[in-house]
Amino acid sequence: MDLRRHYCFFAIHCIINRERGEEMLMKENQSFFMDRIKREPFFKMSTAHVHPYYEIYYLLSGKRKMFINHTLYTVDKGDILIIDKGELHRTTFIGDGPHERIVINFTDCFLEPLFKNIGKEGSLSALTTAHLAIPIGRKKYVEELLDKITYEGELHDRFSEMLQRNHFYELLVFLMRCQAFQKKEDVVKDVVDVKMQEAAKYICEHYEDALTLEEIAERVHMSPTYFSKKFKKVTGFGFKEYIGQVRIKEASHLLLETKASITDIALACGFSDSNYFGDVFKKLKGISPYKYRQNKGAL
Repeated sequence: MDLRRHYCFFAIHCIINRERGEEMLMKENQSFFMDRIKREPFFKMSTAHVHPYYEIYYLLSGKRKMFINHTLYTVDKGDILIIDKGELHRTTFIGDGPHERIVINFTDCFLEPLFKNIGKEGSLSALTTAHLAIPIGRKKYVEELLDKITYEGELHDRFSEMLQRNHFYELLVFLMRCQAFQKKEDVVKDVVDVKMQEAAKYICEHYEDALTLEEIAERVHMSPTYFSKKFKKVTGFGFKEYIGQVRIKEASHLLLETKASITDIALACGFSDSNYFGDVFKKLKGISPYKYRQNKGAL
């Protein structure tokens, strides 16, 4: 088998009405992954995601909140979110209704043929995190493309991989056009939501400091107890959980992109010592910092 083809292994996964609470994730040897599911009311992701590949999230029905890094998005039926590599994100419910969504994950490797045709720089700039409102007259077109991708994934004949890839590229180029004209304005009107975004942004910008619940609550003019409750409700994260996620996200980057010692990285990311850092890292990543660096980020 051609090594490059093996590295860029193409696969699609599609399950309807899956009831398990976990989010399905793309496997290490895949470059493309699709998951479609209907969820019951009040579903929220059990854990946050940070992954080294892109994500397209399309809401077929219902309404959701998506918290990405420190920004809160309200996602309506027919909206699409493009989530860049390495972005901390989590969805939670709005109201008491069910929802159905499609998630597509893909890597740079999978996009190489597209890069050759329309250029890499312009393509990647269109894959930064964005919230798109698909024009009403084009929602049917988008959903038909998604159905075609699903259909070809279930067919598994000698033409299906090529057709899946082509249908996906057509979808991606359409979304690039939407980026230019149809970005959705996410104006957060709720006062509490605004304060929670402010708090999250401050944490993202000062993760290396010794942050406390009392300090952040005071910044947004709330009591620690009330702030803790609202932060969890709005973002889906507990206060300490969010700080840990932000710090580990940055530490993961430093482990792969620098030669700094694990102790220095721990201190630079706000951890009091390397042992505590190692415990938190393994809890969130399932692997030690040393092994993560040794495996070049593969979990």
